[in-house]
Amino acid sequence: MVSIREATDKAIAFARAALGPERTADVRLEEVESTTLDGQDAWLITLSMISPDDDLLNIVAGISHRRREYKIFTVLKSDGEVKSMKIREMANA
Repeated sequence: MVSIREATDKAIAFARAALGPERTADVRLEEVESTTLDGQDAWLITLSMISPDDDLLNIVAGISHRRREYKIFTVLKSDGEVKSMKIREMANA
């Protein structure tokens, strides 16, 4: 069975491969939840990363606050396969 740490590492590696280094700057683990997907146990791993568009605008404007993007990764507990990546909308973000 894949641990939370291993599932997080798989999600981060998937994000970096799919989105590239500029979109995965300063990756942070935000949430972990256990779930079932099509009868298989899985982890829902929420990661956040700095929004590259906001980062550039903030540098130009001299603002230090950086907006983050949130994504949920579904990782199977049995083998660590990443089954999906979805945008996580945040309330009041």
